[in-house]
Amino acid sequence: MSDRKNTNELVLSDGEYAYTQDTTSGIIKIHTGPLVINIPGQDIPVVYNSETSRFERVSLHDAVKHHPIAPQGYYCVLWNPAEDERHPEDKSKAVAPALQIGQRVNIPGPCTFALWPRQSAKVIEGHHLRSNQYLLVRIYDEEAARSNWSSAIVKPATGPAAEDERGEGVVVEVAGDVPEDLSVGRQIIIRGTEVSFYVPPTGVEVVEAEGRYVRDALTLERLEYSILVDEDGNKRYERGPAVVFPRPTEHFYFEERDHGERSRVFRPIELNPIQGIHVKVIADYTDELTGRSYSEGEELFITGEDTPIYFPRQEHSLISYDGRSKHFATAVPAGEARYVMQRKTGEIRMVAGPTMLLPNPCDEVIVRRALTEQECALWYPSNTEALEYNRKLRQLATRAPTTRSGAVSEGQVQRSKRRGGGRKGMRKEKGAVMEASHTSSDVALIAADEFSRGSTFNEPRTLTLMTRFAGVPTINVWTDYAVMLVSRKTGARRVEQGPMTALLAYDETLEVLKLSTGTPKDNRQVLETVYLKVRNNRVSHVVSARTSDHVPVRLKLALRVNFEGDDPSRWFALEDYVGYLCDHVQSVLKAQVRGLTVEAFAERASGLVRDALLGAPDERGERPGTAFAENGMRLFDLDLLEVEVQDATIASLLSQARQQMVRSNIELAAAQRKLEAERRLESLVRERASIEAETASHQARLEREQIERELTLNLERLTAATREHSERLAAQQAKDAVADAGHEASLERKRKNAEFERGVEEALQHLRVALISAETQATVQRLGAVQEGFSEALLALGNQETLVKVADALSVQQLLGGRNLPEVVTRVFENTPLDTVMRTVQERAAVVHTNGQSGRVTTVSDS
Repeated sequence: MSDRKNTNELVLSDGEYAYTQDTTSGIIKIHTGPLVINIPGQDIPVVYNSETSRFERVSLHDAVKHHPIAPQGYYCVLWNPAEDERHPEDKSKAVAPALQIGQRVNIPGPCTFALWPRQSAKVIEGHHLRSNQYLLVRIYDEEAARSNWSSAIVKPATGPAAEDERGEGVVVEVAGDVPEDLSVGRQIIIRGTEVSFYVPPTGVEVVEAEGRYVRDALTLERLEYSILVDEDGNKRYERGPAVVFPRPTEHFYFEERDHGERSRVFRPIELNPIQGIHVKVIADYTDELTGRSYSEGEELFITGEDTPIYFPRQEHSLISYDGRSKHFATAVPAGEARYVMQRKTGEIRMVAGPTMLLPNPCDEVIVRRALTEQECALWYPSNTEALEYNRKLRQLATRAPTTRSGAVSEGQVQRSKRRGGGRKGMRKEKGAVMEASHTSSDVALIAADEFSRGSTFNEPRTLTLMTRFAGVPTINVWTDYAVMLVSRKTGARRVEQGPMTALLAYDETLEVLKLSTGTPKDNRQVLETVYLKVRNNRVSHVVSARTSDHVPVRLKLALRVNFEGDDPSRWFALEDYVGYLCDHVQSVLKAQVRGLTVEAFAERASGLVRDALLGAPDERGERPGTAFAENGMRLFDLDLLEVEVQDATIASLLSQARQQMVRSNIELAAAQRKLEAERRLESLVRERASIEAETASHQARLEREQIERELTLNLERLTAATREHSERLAAQQAKDAVADAGHEASLERKRKNAEFERGVEEALQHLRVALISAETQATVQRLGAVQEGFSEALLALGNQETLVKVADALSVQQLLGGRNLPEVVTRVFENTPLDTVMRTVQERAAVVHTNGQSGRVTTVSDS
């Protein structure tokens, strides 16, 4: 090439071309290699600058250009193609044909050609897409796109992702039929899950972004989401796990983070049962899970109880307070409480602990109560810290919004603590991104399926509760004390007795007692307090009185009172119970002292005072005391500390009289002690004699008791022997009784056997009689049958010998021997003159019996 610099000869190799311009006509020619040309003097070498659309004069060396080469898998974008779609031929010199100025075509590789003058080309690699990549293509020529739509090179994607997409009925638009809408400027997203390789046809261009054609989709893992913003301002929230492809008119929302990083992946808000977020509905929608419909403008409070993990949606707008979006529950320990105000009605309720208080910010707000100077002094005496705290609260209350004038919200208190210092570096929350909640900011989780265990000790998280002034005013009522809580709104009253902690509702205050002070008590300077001592209450007082002889006396008392009754509210009925008690005591004692002389009063002052105020003692020595029905107070005891006679002279006389009395009492006591000693001595002598007599008597009593024991023993022995003899006799008698009973039983058995045998014999006798009767009847019947020859027989009976035989044969013994009458008759009359007659009678009787006829029976007596 160095040889060409000084000559007009231009050598073009294969794949090279150059432009020359005729300076006389302005015509530009193209020379394509391989070719050697001599440049005439009127021709000059030029090149075409596509950016300025002008031809520029250059040297022969710089005029040589290479053909654009699009290998397999590439394509060439050609601007200003020829109308006849021809390209310059190799080894030729030609003038450019008519070009389609402003048009461009996409020519897939492999291809290479020279460019006509005013043409430009760009070789682009075919677009390979992974499953998480996509292309944004745009229609720049509707007619060309329709006619060349099928010439696009499209390779469908394979794999699970592609099968899932196609299984859902997704049609790859660029590989199917020509779409109806191919208007110029329309943009189409080509997803890597659908197409793995793409070369656009003529009329379609791939939009380049930041020097790249293939764009990366967003891969979301679990507990991640992204936000896509459309050109019309609508947002779309996509949740992982998923590969998110934007629509042609959408772009990912980015958040600026530390160190200039931009992130388009966000984490949801993690909530637990004591956390929540306040959300406003900015568009009507219906929840896909619950089916509930929400209207624009509604406010929702979402807690971890129902939604442990909250993913934002386009119909929600997060409401933040002082830059904080997440609401945390307030710990209310046992014995404490918080005021919660209903924002719509202004009603304030009290929530007592132990609990975790998470008010609904849509309707509720935690407020604090500012106490007045007087309330602080009465409720918390000598507590300067409480006084200063409530003074600041009152200042905040004056700046509260008119919607809750007089009530100080928890947010106001927190803002007042931050006012002045502020929080440096606080970044303003973006409206599109909802606050991410992290349980710890020490470690950013990269992979969810990872367990990391350390060998060092990690101290557990510790909470320090500083709730001394944060909650409801609390009154610690001590043992034997009581306070009355009065509602300023309803007038309701309740009494709380210690030991306990009283929690005041927002409209409650404490009843104030104004007690007389001084000695003696008066109301010129009162003690204001809210605490009433109801057990062993000690009241000191001084009573001045005059005796009946007009001597002034002064009594110093210590009174002890209790408050009793089933209705504690009566205890606070008197505002100054001390003054009332002292007035009553003074009135009673003045009346009692007025009726006595000073000497009489001085002698029995203590008993007189106790009887007058406490009453006379009963059988057990107990006094009823003085009850006050007005407030349930009862004076149950007193101490007379001092009795003072205010007249000095009389006091001296009384003192001398008491001294003389004491002296006399001492002497009398000494004489009494001497007499008592002698009495004791004589008593001891008598006691000794008595003891000796008792000893002798005791000895005799012991001997008598010994004799009595011996006699008793002998008597017991005789008694035992007698009892033994009696028992033996009783045993023998019992044995004899048993034998007698056995003998009687044997006799009874024999008697019963004899009776049985006799009965059997009688039965047999009856049977024999019945048998004889039957045979007799039969004989009578037979004799009736022989009635005709019976007369002759009777004549024969006249023979004495015959009669004897007949009588012998017809004897009862024979009949009872078992013979029947015919046999007897036959034997009787055998070998007698009546033998023939008897046989004839028997034969006839047999005939009559055989025929079943019965004749009359005639009884023949022995006579």
